[in-house]
Amino acid sequence: MPNPALLTSRQFLRLTLVLLPACALLIVFFDQALALFVHQHCARLQPFFASLTSTADQLHEASKTHLLGIPAIFLLLGLAYVLSRWWWKSPAAGLYLVLLLTHEMSMVAARVLKGVLLRLRPAALFAGSYHDLGFGHPGPHTGSFPSTHTAVYCSLFVPLAVAFPRHRLPLLVFPLLIGIGRLVLDMHYLSDVLFSVWLVMLFTFLAGQLAQLPAVAGPQAALARN
Repeated sequence: MPNPALLTSRQFLRLTLVLLPACALLIVFFDQALALFVHQHCARLQPFFASLTSTADQLHEASKTHLLGIPAIFLLLGLAYVLSRWWWKSPAAGLYLVLLLTHEMSMVAARVLKGVLLRLRPAALFAGSYHDLGFGHPGPHTGSFPSTHTAVYCSLFVPLAVAFPRHRLPLLVFPLLIGIGRLVLDMHYLSDVLFSVWLVMLFTFLAGQLAQLPAVAGPQAALARN
C-alpha cells in the first residue's frame, strides 16, 4: 500500500483563494441566473440524480446504524485507526483518523451554518417569493447554504483523493455527481456546493495536521506530503 499523502498548507491556501472568492462572486452575481438555467434546461436529468441521491442516502443512513451506541461508520473508522496505529503499525493509520474527523466535522459544520444563515433554496426563487440574495429567511424552502449532501459525500472521498493522487479522478466521480445533482434537483445554488467543498478541504487539512503529530501518528511512517 503506498504511503498516503497529506494536503499541504500551500495546496489548501491555493484552494481557498479559488473557492471562497468564487463563492462570493456566485452569491452576488451568478447563482440565481445559473439556477434558472439549470431549472429550465436540465429537468430531464432529475430522475437519474434523484435515484442516485436516494440510493446514496440509504447507504449512508445504514452506515450510521448504532453499534455499541456509536454510529457504525465512526466505530469502524476509529477501530481501523486504533488497530493500524498500535497493532499493525501501518502508515495508513492517520488516514482513518482523517476520514473520521473530516466526515464528522464537515457534516456538523454544514448543518450549523445552514441553520444560522437560512438561505432560501432555488425553489423559492422560481416561485418569485424573494428578490434579494436569499439569506436570513426562516420558514419553508430555507437551509440552502451550504449543501449538507455535498459535505457528507465529499468528506468520504476527498481525503482519499488527497491521500492517493494517482486515483484522484475515479475517487471524485461520485461526489462530483452528487454536487451536480444538488443543482439539477433545484435544491442548491452552485455557491452552496462549492462552499461545502471548501469546508471539506478545510477539515481534511486540519485533520491531516493532527494526524502528523507524533503522539497521533506513532513511530511508523506518517502521512507523506504531496
